[in-house]
Amino acid sequence: MRIHFPSVVLVLVSGILNTASAQDFPLPSEWDRSSAMAAVRSVDIDAAVADIGDLQDLKALENRSDWPQPAREAAIYTFTRSLAALPRDAVAEAIMQYLRNYQAQVLVPHEDHGDATIPLFNIRGAAAGIENGWLRAESAAEASEVLAREPAALVARYLASDNHSQRSGYLDAVAAATTDEVRAVQAAALNRLDESPELTRVLAVTAVMTADPNAAHRLLMDGRGAGLAPALESLALQATPRAIAGMLKFAIEQAPTGNAALAIAAWWPLLRNDAASRQLLLDTLADPALGSAAALALARNPDIQTIRELQLIAAGSSITAQRAQLALNINRDALTGDLRK
Repeated sequence: MRIHFPSVVLVLVSGILNTASAQDFPLPSEWDRSSAMAAVRSVDIDAAVADIGDLQDLKALENRSDWPQPAREAAIYTFTRSLAALPRDAVAEAIMQYLRNYQAQVLVPHEDHGDATIPLFNIRGAAAGIENGWLRAESAAEASEVLAREPAALVARYLASDNHSQRSGYLDAVAAATTDEVRAVQAAALNRLDESPELTRVLAVTAVMTADPNAAHRLLMDGRGAGLAPALESLALQATPRAIAGMLKFAIEQAPTGNAALAIAAWWPLLRNDAASRQLLLDTLADPALGSAAALALARNPDIQTIRELQLIAAGSSITAQRAQLALNINRDALTGDLRK
């Protein structure tokens, strides 16, 4: 037999439940940033963090009525960040669950969009960062064991993962591996690069370590995806200027247009005082596919000689002259903007 409750009873029950929900998750309050930070500085955050030993301590801190809300969240945030120094198994899962689900109560105006608000202390984001860091360290340890047994097998593990932190941990292990292990990983990555462009990041790490021009050339020819630009930047930080100049020439002359444009953008800042590389880019202004990329690069902090060469080329009316003038205009606008700041 069904029991029918009067509607007024249902309303009362609903109201009680809603009230409980509101008490469990109070509405956030908006603060101006300076007042919130003044509230944070009004108490001893470090002492409170040092006293946290378990989940009940965290909850007590969250509800501490003698502290302003920004100070409470600052302490919880500081505690969260401190967990990075600990291994995962030293932190109770209940604490991480609490931090992952924390509802920020202090909102401040977004620095670039005043009509929007953001948490003053992103405790959830900090907790996610801690867990990503743990996964990265654990993955590096796992990869080190694989490298010791069968280095080439790490490439298969890398491809099997779709987690950025895990893949980064694998690459951390490669960066600390022996020369023989790195070469084995590189050979396996080269064999599968055509079918798996996500190995671009792996090849970038190994190419820097082995200083193998063939691997760098393959990266320029077949590397693809979001990992290519940072890979080329990494090469620039590790290789000698002479090696980078040679790779830039190879990229412009032989690599696919998109990859060559990325190489120009990544490597020109290191080569802008090299006469041969300057002439190479000036000549590239006439290239139908790469001329614009060359102009954009030449516009970035050019030296006096580069400006003079661009002025000579810009005197004509050809597409090459127009690109030279574009480089001069971009540089002038950048200088004007800097003077106005």
